[in-house]
Amino acid sequence: MRLVERRSVTRPQPEAFEYTADFSNIEDWDPGVVASRKVTEGPIGLGTRFALEVKFGAGTTPMIYEITVYQPDHRVVLVGDGEKLHAVDEITFASQDNMTVIDYAADLTFRNLFRFIRPLMRPILEKVGKDALDGLARALDR
Repeated sequence: MRLVERRSVTRPQPEAFEYTADFSNIEDWDPGVVASRKVTEGPIGLGTRFALEVKFGAGTTPMIYEITVYQPDHRVVLVGDGEKLHAVDEITFASQDNMTVIDYAADLTFRNLFRFIRPLMRPILEKVGKDALDGLARALDR
């Protein structure tokens, strides 16, 4: 399942990239994430890993996200793995008319028996994706 969203924010592109690529603060803007923390040492970059606790149905599920592509100020790809879900989040940034345009694409693959509920989850996940990007835009425009 692929989710795609676009938002424009007033924050300069380098700052928007830096904030968004640091998934240790994703819980501040994504209502689908209960907790997040960086689990590798050093600066944010290729190979940085984050532990997330993600809402899933009535409960939560742990996921580990790793930065697999890191092009400062322009593009970051994070791959998330958990027992119930595999996710690839690609986020790109561009400047346009004194704004930063953020394109966010998430490819979600359900695992095990959860793959059978995928058609039922689409409307819920689309709303979660929209809410997350709205939250990111609000956070960056503060």
